[in-house]
Amino acid sequence: MKTQTENKYNPIYAKFAKERFDDFSEDKSQKVFSIVREAKLRGLLKKADRDKCLNHYLNAANYLLLVYSTKEFDRLITERLDYAYAYIALVATNSILTTA
Repeated sequence: MKTQTENKYNPIYAKFAKERFDDFSEDKSQKVFSIVREAKLRGLLKKADRDKCLNHYLNAANYLLLVYSTKEFDRLITERLDYAYAYIALVATNSILTTA
């Protein structure tokens, strides 16, 4: 049985990312979603600076939570693909509100 978090992956955000980034990968987006979902279940998803012991995408997600509602947040999700993946995963896991 799927959990509510698993049912929340929304391809609409992936569509916007595909339009913004030429090299966007749906498979990678699903992988990052799985990483962030697992981290949330284990209590590793939190407002935090980068930690060299954590996965790159988990660090991106944690940093987005830290800078949420700032200009840096907006810049990161629109200019860097790794942060776009992390943002999609955060929205999908109900860890962050959408900005649109």
